[in-house]
Amino acid sequence: MSWDVNVWAVLVAAVAYFAIGALWYAALFGRQWMAALGKTMDEISQGGGSISYLWTFLLEIVVTFTLAVLLLNLPVGGLQGGAVFGALVGVGLWGALLAITFIYEGRKTSLYLIDAGYHVVAFVVVGAILGAWV
Repeated sequence: MSWDVNVWAVLVAAVAYFAIGALWYAALFGRQWMAALGKTMDEISQGGGSISYLWTFLLEIVVTFTLAVLLLNLPVGGLQGGAVFGALVGVGLWGALLAITFIYEGRKTSLYLIDAGYHVVAFVVVGAILGAWV
């Protein structure tokens, strides 16, 4: 297995992942997400601020690096191939595993759709970026 990924591609894809999250939770679905959580903006703001954002970005680098290694070692390439691979991983792994967790935690379907939707969209974009550079 090759681990020789393009570090710049990983970093650009991780920045895109983070930016999608900012857009998703701040501009597109922020109110719906907070309502599904049953929290207010004040309660969300007390969650750690900058440290939470730093950890989020570092973990998104881990996810992006992992997808890059997988793409590098599969017969998948190009923008479209990477996007399809990202969709497959996003829906088939992340979406399914998150659904299992939500079932046992009794969380709202609306929260699942917002959270899973974010990661699936991000995986498609990350896959496209990595696929174009692999």
